[in-house]
Amino acid sequence: MVKLIEDQIHQFFINKEEERCLLLEQQYNNNEKTKNKKYKRKKITKPWKRPGPNALCKKNDLLILVKDYDYNLLDKDFQEYCFARGYLHIPGEIGSRRWEYFLKYNKSKSEYMNDHYFQFAQEVNDKCYKYTNKDMELWWKIIELGQAKLQDCWELFRK
Repeated sequence: MVKLIEDQIHQFFINKEEERCLLLEQQYNNNEKTKNKKYKRKKITKPWKRPGPNALCKKNDLLILVKDYDYNLLDKDFQEYCFARGYLHIPGEIGSRRWEYFLKYNKSKSEYMNDHYFQFAQEVNDKCYKYTNKDMELWWKIIELGQAKLQDCWELFRK
């Protein structure tokens, strides 16, 4: 079982604060007067908590920080719940290549970037557009965001 999404988001900001302070402490160590001085960490409060027992997170800038998932997209009841909440469209058509990246959320970014299927747009008028690396990066972010949204939905479904 993974941490709740609000805890994952909170931990991200705690880690960022720790990184910031460690960098400052490294700078302190370069000066004899401040050598071995510890930098005071800021208290990090949770940036988001569920406002109600059935509320989904709508803040994409926070959801994109969620990286651990345990949702079960094969669970028919969960599929129905996602449909009712308006989230079943996220992974696309059941059994599609896109669906597979949501079903197997441990698939890596490099697998996605190297997947020939996702490198080209749908053919129109006998022409096929190849996505740029920037396009592919954006599409990967959309998959990560979709996975986080499904994890958010899963948390509510399990209650």
